[in-house]
Amino acid sequence: MFIKFSHKRLEEGQGLIEYALILVLVSIAVIITLSLLGDSIGGVFWQVDAALSGQTITGNGTEYVVGGFSASSSGGPAVCSVQTSTFVVTVLQNGSPAAAGQTVSVSISATGGASGSASATTDASGQASFGAQTVSGNCSGSVTISAGGSSRNTNY
Repeated sequence: MFIKFSHKRLEEGQGLIEYALILVLVSIAVIITLSLLGDSIGGVFWQVDAALSGQTITGNGTEYVVGGFSASSSGGPAVCSVQTSTFVVTVLQNGSPAAAGQTVSVSISATGGASGSASATTDASGQASFGAQTVSGNCSGSVTISAGGSSRNTNY
């Protein structure tokens, strides 16, 4: 009886090792697949983000996706200081994220006020991160951020 119990316990351990090996092989396959398709998946994500915000991405040439942001105003009563939150602009080259080191320039404008500009450099994932930006404008209205022919706006 002791020998049977021992033998059964060894078989259970063998089953666990087989499951662990299967998990390792599946993990390796997923990592390889994501490595090969990573840029394509990122491009699809940015196309969806662009479509939801009214920006058009064709997948041809250099294109820009202005990420979401918020804005608020302070001061007044006639002219206010309008500040955006931080935001990201993604640069796509033929539908895939652009290489690092590209300079991205944006213009920021508020309803009834002056416009401003800012620039940042893309990282390895094709994204340029911008800090909060301030322009003057009406105490209520909308802010528009434009980059390379694409733009996104939000109300404040």
